[in-house]
Amino acid sequence: MKFTFLLFLTFFCSVLSFAQTADPQSFRSLLKKMTDAQTAYDAPALDRILSSDFIEISPVGEFDSRDKVLGFYTPKAKADAGNVTASLEVSDLSIRVYDQFAIGISKFTYSITADGKALPPRSMRVTTVFRKENGEWKIASAQYTGIRPALVAKP
Repeated sequence: MKFTFLLFLTFFCSVLSFAQTADPQSFRSLLKKMTDAQTAYDAPALDRILSSDFIEISPVGEFDSRDKVLGFYTPKAKADAGNVTASLEVSDLSIRVYDQFAIGISKFTYSITADGKALPPRSMRVTTVFRKENGEWKIASAQYTGIRPALVAKP
């Protein structure tokens, strides 16, 4: 009887573990936390969701360490950006889960306003690597690749 109960408990915990690992909503939620923190210049929020060894390839192709990324999202950096605000929409999200790692590919579309004037939206493809750190999903890396705007034919 004890063996059957332990077998059932082991199976049940395995199912729960797999369900937590494979839930695409948890990755969407983590991406939302990241993009909200970025647009709000909230370095402490980013600090909580980035892995200890986070690295990034920035939209301009630079290799950025975790410290450099966190330094970009400070109140001083926001003040240095001037009168610019941005909102961000995440779409086309595809997640593949590999036990303790997951890879996400998505489209980020930025709507930017500078000095009260709306700029044309800009989009990027973003590859995000998630990994479990101390039993919790974190973002381990991100690579941003610009999407060329559609060319407008001249009359």
